[in-house]
Amino acid sequence: MKKKILANILMISILFAGCAKPVSNTDSIPSQDTEQVDTTVSDTQTTDTENATEQTPYGISITELTEDTTYYSKTDPSVQVLNGSASYPEISIADHADIEKKINDAIKSEVDTFWTFEEENSGYADSEYQMTLDNADTEFEPYSAEFSYETKRCDDAILSIVFKQYDYSYGAAHGNFWSYGITFDVNTGERLYLETLSDDYTSFYQMLVKNLNDQAVLPAYENFVFSDFASDIESSLLKDSASWYFDRSGLSFISNPYVLGSYAAGTFEFNIPYDQLTGLKSAYAYKGPYICKLFPGISVSHDVNGNGSADEICYSLNVGDNMDYSSASAVLTINGTDFSRQLDDLHLTYPWTGAYYLIDVDSEDSYVEIAISNENYDNPKGTCTHFFRYDTSGELIYQGNVAGIFNEDMQVRYNSNGNLILCDRNGEPVQ
Repeated sequence: MKKKILANILMISILFAGCAKPVSNTDSIPSQDTEQVDTTVSDTQTTDTENATEQTPYGISITELTEDTTYYSKTDPSVQVLNGSASYPEISIADHADIEKKINDAIKSEVDTFWTFEEENSGYADSEYQMTLDNADTEFEPYSAEFSYETKRCDDAILSIVFKQYDYSYGAAHGNFWSYGITFDVNTGERLYLETLSDDYTSFYQMLVKNLNDQAVLPAYENFVFSDFASDIESSLLKDSASWYFDRSGLSFISNPYVLGSYAAGTFEFNIPYDQLTGLKSAYAYKGPYICKLFPGISVSHDVNGNGSADEICYSLNVGDNMDYSSASAVLTINGTDFSRQLDDLHLTYPWTGAYYLIDVDSEDSYVEIAISNENYDNPKGTCTHFFRYDTSGELIYQGNVAGIFNEDMQVRYNSNGNLILCDRNGEPVQ
């Protein structure tokens, strides 16, 4: 049964992955018990998101565009059967119109594929609507679809973007969501694939296989990964042209629901730091300050206080026997000392945010900070990321927090008063 579900999910993933050969057959559309009905569509609205053009230090600007489309029933054009929204980046590269066109054409192709899928899906939505007409006790709710993105790395070598899609169908127990990455060489505009990242791909590929398999058996992943994952690592991650992306921390691989784990496991990732990517072309290496992304429960050995000795650090979540992440308690150990009580003092409400980080906030001092995020559903403005230093005396020193859940695209620094502030890619404070 798992393999059947996996095959279906992989077909959907391929449809949206923008692989070398376009997928156009309707076999990639989830099977339905109802007959598809043609629908009419309102005019799609495309707009520049207000104040959404971002300049980078590399002559690259990113403008967020949005498209909103409503699909109506063929039999009753006043009835909405599916509402869709897509946001995506438009890239401008100074003095390189040919390169930016290659990149923008590839990005727009991903968006067009999304809308092609939703046009098909609206037919199924209309069929569901027709069925509710015969039942006075049933009220139809329109399907919904969202397409969004995150810029994971943007510099003078690489542009790497993760696209996210969420679909909800009337009457479903839950929505379906998945993510995938596309990466470009900003000096040529060409899309990069795993086999183009190394001059010796055979050795590079074997390194990836070993690293991913070694990570998947770690205790941190035991509640996420299917027990018979080994054969799926290659077929689901390394053979999928859109399962990976670059960020400042390294090469990350995405496991969507039903790929290596159950729906309940959600989307989780494996990250391979740049210093472990043996054989990666030097042109694609990250040259900025140190940053390391870690899945909760994975330990790391790194000198975080500049005393010349590596420190053993592990941040994990204790979810108890019932695997309740909503009430997970945070655990932080450094060199065998438990600092969890200091985390308790922060009254973390939902610390499961997918990753924790080591990050060199100020390259001119000897410290590498530890970043731990917390999401606050009751008060979204309270969602933030806390930063700590581990000093040479063995004390954990709280440095403050910045708004939001930290990710590889965020920049933080200390201001003249020694307070942490959130910055844009240019190092300018975010207002």
